[in-house]
Order: sequence, then C-alpha cells, then structure tokens
Amino acid sequence: MTYGQDYKLQNLKTEDKKRLRFGYYLGLNSVGAKMDYLPNPSGQPFRLSIKPKPSFDVGLVADVRINEFVNIRFHPGVAFVEREIKFPFSEASLSKPLIERNVKSNYVRFPLGIKLNARRIRNARPFLMGSMSYNINITSEEKNPEDNTSGTFRMKRNMYAWEFAIGTDIYLPYFKFTPSIHGLFALNNEIVPDNDPNSDFTKQIASMKSRGVFVRFTFE
Repeated sequence: MTYGQDYKLQNLKTEDKKRLRFGYYLGLNSVGAKMDYLPNPSGQPFRLSIKPKPSFDVGLVADVRINEFVNIRFHPGVAFVEREIKFPFSEASLSKPLIERNVKSNYVRFPLGIKLNARRIRNARPFLMGSMSYNINITSEEKNPEDNTSGTFRMKRNMYAWEFAIGTDIYLPYFKFTPSIHGLFALNNEIVPDNDPNSDFTKQIASMKSRGVFVRFTFE
C-alpha cells in the first residue's frame, strides 16, 4: 500500500524510460591549476601564486539510456575561466609589487560521460558520473609571438581532461532539475614557454594543468 502511495506521488513517472533526452545547463566555476616545477640551481624555490576567479559556463545535454542504472551523456558547452597569476618577483626591485597576469580562458568543451544512477526515491535520484573531455581554449594565445616579456601569458589551445561529478536528479511536475558538482582534472601540460629558454617567467615551470570545480544546474 505504501509503495502504491509513493508511486502516485511521483512526478514524470516515465521520464527515465525514454531512450533519448535533451536539456541544457547553467553553472558557476572556479578553475586554478596544478603546477610542477623544475629544480632551481640557486636552491631558492620558484612558485607561482594562482588565484581562480569565479566565472560561469553554459551548455547542452544529450542523454542516451542504456538501462535502468546506466546512461551515456554528452554535455558540450562553453566555460569562461579567469585566473590571477602572480610571479614571485617584480620588474626591477623587491620594492615594487610582484608581477601579475590576469589570464582569461574561454574553453569550448566536449565531455562524454557515463552516468551511474541509484534507485529513484520518490522524486529524487542520486548519481555519479565520470567523463573524458576535449577542450579548446579559443583565447589561448598559443600562436602569439609575444610572451611574458611583453605581458602575454600563453597557454596551449588544446586541453584534455577527465571529470568526476556527483549530483541528484529532482523530478518536478513539468521537468527534471539536476544540481551537481563537477571536478575537472587536465591531463596535458597547458603552458607555452617563453621564446627565450632562460626566461625568468617560465624556465622553472615543468607543467601547468588546469584543476577546477563546477557547480551546475541542469534542466531536462
């Protein structure tokens, strides 16, 4: 009897039985970077200060049902990312402020993931999702001949990443609303070294890989 009452209270009872579904999402992000450094012959450690600034992303969702608990999800979008990068030295003397670069990256993103669903409990259904993504940084400055000596911090155009997400599908009377948290972990080195291999800006940097958190709200 209880099961029958719960079933009657469910919204969108047949939604999960659809083979193909579409939607869109809006989100906020905070993206920094994982840095690896080369040994410094002077013995003094070289470290960049990377401060992520909150920004936003938007995108679409195409979802294919495999079975009751597994979906394949393609969720392309555009992420606007901003980072404040501070070098551990100044232009001329220590009495001047440290050198800063405000780096804006606009990523066109193509993530493809496997979504693992728990059993539905009335109008909620938790899930986990893992994705691999190809991301194009359309503001990378990779081909720009100017570098940090001219005030330009260059990053590579292509970024490959794996992503992990946790969230809950909430079934409302007319649509499904899904809040979720996503982690992004770049796999390749994104920094473009300065033209001079002995540049103080980049000679100690072995790699720079984006790391980020996305808070997303999906509507299907």
